[in-house]
Amino acid sequence: MTRAIVIGGSLGGLTAALILRDQGWDVDVLERSSNPLEGRGTGIVAHPSTVRYLVERAGKSIADIGMPARRLQYLDADGAIIDEQPCAYRFASYVELYRGLLDAFGTDHYHLSSELARLDNRGDAATVSLTDGQTLAADLVVCADGIRSTARRIMVPDAQPRYAGYLAWRGTVDIGQLSGRSASILLDAYTYRILSRGHLLAYPIPGPSGSVLFNWLWYQNIAPGDRLTDLLTDRNGVRAELTVPAGSVQTRHIEQLHSSAADLPAPLAEVIQRTAEPFIQVIVDIEVPRMAFGRSCLIGDAAFALRPHVGVGTAKAADDAWQLGTALQGTSAPYIPDRLKGWETQQLSVARRALHRARAAGRSLQDGTWRVGEQPPFGLLVPGDSVLPVAL
Repeated sequence: MTRAIVIGGSLGGLTAALILRDQGWDVDVLERSSNPLEGRGTGIVAHPSTVRYLVERAGKSIADIGMPARRLQYLDADGAIIDEQPCAYRFASYVELYRGLLDAFGTDHYHLSSELARLDNRGDAATVSLTDGQTLAADLVVCADGIRSTARRIMVPDAQPRYAGYLAWRGTVDIGQLSGRSASILLDAYTYRILSRGHLLAYPIPGPSGSVLFNWLWYQNIAPGDRLTDLLTDRNGVRAELTVPAGSVQTRHIEQLHSSAADLPAPLAEVIQRTAEPFIQVIVDIEVPRMAFGRSCLIGDAAFALRPHVGVGTAKAADDAWQLGTALQGTSAPYIPDRLKGWETQQLSVARRALHRARAAGRSLQDGTWRVGEQPPFGLLVPGDSVLPVAL
């Protein structure tokens, strides 16, 4: 039996592990975190690729996943709806997707506290060395260890995150914490507020025990320098690279955020001011010139990290996994490197096109040239391919 090791136990890694296992591979997932990843992430555009495994092979229906947005709306400074049109998106929470995939894979071959230290692709097997001293060999290593990928640093050390010139304040708030008017405006909608230099958005996602949360983002242009460094320095004085997690942002920055939100449309001001512990996400581009390295490959954010505006970060990881399964279907161990080369050519093209669209959307949304009424640029292969049924 051919053996695969998947580095990274988040959505992309679990999807790859499940697809390979279904094809008869012996698969182990190595996750560096010491705890399950249920506390990570917030809202996700439920792209068909992202939910495909859950729907096709894990007994879920589209109606079981996420919450629908039936309206795209733009608000003006006073909170009035200045443009409204139908849309057909579903928004999921990270935790519901993660739980669904982990339940399908099980925990017997899902190993926590397993952190990659070295990866050797020479010879007839790939060798994985962990920080605890273990050494493992496999016919294939799928590296799905995310935006902070150790595998990328090993195999493509020059592929560093490039700051896009802005960051996102993010958070979620329960619908019960909002006024009735604000909740009714935001429910069932994908909401934009376009500013002269930046933008905000909000949409509903499922919360615990059947509750409804509103996921929100406020993108702000921040030049490199002292102000950016100050914002990214957490309560313990540590300067974050890509994210200042909820509970770590300095209190004075949260107070300033809440104060600044008073000038926003009332529904958006409420979701921000009622979020006690928002977090900060630095917006970066990451791209690699290669995704295949002998018997190892990079997928998802470990290879390309896209700006969030196209809404396909998790979809790209899932598509990488599905296409990997197709490329390796029926192959034997000696032919894996050749199959990976063909897969790489296709997935590099997909990722580069999506990266270009994400950059273009980000520039327009942040420099004030985005037009009110424009559809969100959601889509992996083409804009609009993120549409899912909502009237179920």
